[in-house]
Amino acid sequence: MGVRFLLVTAFVSTLALSTRAAAQSSPWTPEVSAGGGLGHVFRWEDQTFGNRVTAGAAIGIAHASGWVIEIHGDKTFGLEPPVAPCGLVNVECVGIAHDGPTSIATMTFGTRFHLGSGRVQPYVLAGLGVMWSESLHSLTQVRGPIAIVSEHASTDHGFGPDLGGGIRAVLTPRWSVSGEVRWLDASWQSRENLAVTRVMIGVSGRLR
Repeated sequence: MGVRFLLVTAFVSTLALSTRAAAQSSPWTPEVSAGGGLGHVFRWEDQTFGNRVTAGAAIGIAHASGWVIEIHGDKTFGLEPPVAPCGLVNVECVGIAHDGPTSIATMTFGTRFHLGSGRVQPYVLAGLGVMWSESLHSLTQVRGPIAIVSEHASTDHGFGPDLGGGIRAVLTPRWSVSGEVRWLDASWQSRENLAVTRVMIGVSGRLR
């Protein structure tokens, strides 16, 4: 709850700064962006859960020096956890269960720095991200010669560094397109120890 409160506070602060920058002449420019791509969800110690469609959006304020402060959020869709093996011998397994995440969503408060001011601008990014996840877990109960396999659902959240980089192509003074890679390790304070790498293409617009 504390982490979510801090991120909501950061979002409101960023929105307020963007609104203020739009209302007055300053080196800060409000910026919004949206995009999509693929998210590779994995757990460091044992397995991956495939490459799935990811969509996201961000709001921020860009400074004339090349720095951008932003709140970025995205969601990965269509996760299908694998079937869990029974794992027992000399018994008959009854039922089916899955192990792994069914849904993840992230939110990051961070910064970008653009290397140059031309039409093609490489950039690096870093921030603190939070991941909310829903997962299925298998449970096996042995009753004589039969092992009954079932599953239960759980929710979890964790946080950690969100790092990456990309290239932005400026189309007009207001509009640009970009391609980027983001990596979030959300294992801190998490039971699931999940991480996600996102490869995304997006469109950005400046509000003045």
